[in-house]
Amino acid sequence: MNKLEVDAYFELLESILTVDDGVLKPSCIFNMDETGLQLNNRPGHVLAEKGTKAVSTVTSTEKGETITVIACCNAEGTFLLPAYIMKGKNKKPEFEDGMPPGSKLFMSPKSAYITSDLFIEWLKIHFVPRKPAGRVLLLLDGHSTHCNSVEMLEYAKDNDITLLSMPSHTSHSLQPLDRTVFKSLKTHFYEQCRLWLKQNPGRRITRLSFGRLLNKAWGKAASAENAIAGFKATGVHPFNPSAIPDYAEP
Repeated sequence: MNKLEVDAYFELLESILTVDDGVLKPSCIFNMDETGLQLNNRPGHVLAEKGTKAVSTVTSTEKGETITVIACCNAEGTFLLPAYIMKGKNKKPEFEDGMPPGSKLFMSPKSAYITSDLFIEWLKIHFVPRKPAGRVLLLLDGHSTHCNSVEMLEYAKDNDITLLSMPSHTSHSLQPLDRTVFKSLKTHFYEQCRLWLKQNPGRRITRLSFGRLLNKAWGKAASAENAIAGFKATGVHPFNPSAIPDYAEP
C-alpha cells in the first residue's frame, strides 16, 4: 500500500463521516464487496496421529463453476441479504432453491463477474429499498465496474448515497468485509461442500445445490460480531486511521 494514498483516503473518509450533528451513524456506514465461491470443496486441515503416513479426506476432482456472492453490511453489524451472480442468460426458479429468503440472483451472459450494469441493478433493487432514510456512505473496493457509469453516479446522488472507493490494492487491509467476513464465509462454505460430497458419494456439486450450501455458511459467517470487527479493524468505525499500521505496506 502507498502511505500517501492511504492517508488521503482517511482524510476524505473523515470529511464524509462528519455531519452537522456530529458523526454519521454506524447504521448509515456500509461496505459492499463481492467474492467468488467454487462449486466444489477444497481439502481442509485433517487431524491425524503424529507419524501417520496415509491421511484421507473427501474432495472433488473438478474445479467447479464459480458463483459470485455480493455481500453488504453496515458498521452497526447489520447485513443485507446476499445477492449472487451466475453465468448464463436464463434464470430458472430451481437455481434459487434453498437460498436465504430475500436473496437476489442475477444472471450474466458472459461471466459471473460483476459489471457496471449489474452494480446499478443491485443498487436499485437490492440496496436502496433497504437503506435507512437520509444520507448513507457506501464503501467500495475501487474496481472500475463500480464507478465508471454516469448513470450510476447520478442515481447514487439522487438517493443520498455517497460512494467512496478505496485506493487500489488495499482491500486486504482497508475493506471490512475482506478483513473479517469473507475468510469465514469461504471456510464454512467449503466445509459444507465437503460434507455434501461425503453424504453424496459419486455425485458432483452443481448450481442446484448452491443455495442450500451457501445458506448454511452465510448464517455462520454473516454475524454482527464479524461486521463490527471489520469496520473497527479497518479504522472506519470508530474512525481510527492508526488502526492500519505502517508495516501493512508491502
